[in-house]
Amino acid sequence: MSELTHAGGIVIRFHEDAPRYLLVTAKSDPQRWIFPKGRIDSGETTEAAAEREVLEEAGMTASVIESVGEINFDKDGRAACVEFFLMHYVRDTGRGEDRKRRWCKYHEALGLLTSDSVRTLLRQADALATKLLHASGARS
Repeated sequence: MSELTHAGGIVIRFHEDAPRYLLVTAKSDPQRWIFPKGRIDSGETTEAAAEREVLEEAGMTASVIESVGEINFDKDGRAACVEFFLMHYVRDTGRGEDRKRRWCKYHEALGLLTSDSVRTLLRQADALATKLLHASGARS
């Protein structure tokens, strides 16, 4: 396991009893769809960093449910490791970076994401969301 440098959120909400996942466009390539993520600030927990990044990049308040997993990637020639969390949508603040946002059904999100490792995280998040939903017997 590499040292964690980044944190991100796979934000979920339900619409017409079906889960929707939040994607945003990448800052470096507005044609590419990603999950919000960013650097962990000094003294910040990974959970707090994930919540802050979702707020900054998407203008959404969301709360961490559970870790989904980690991926490694190269950021400007340096190794980076990001931990992603399944997060529950709370509200839209109307603020955020100048990025497109999109709520996608599971299969739509799978088709828009371009990284195999990120698609794997979505699969894990969807399985976890389904398990938690069936355990609670409730929809939000």
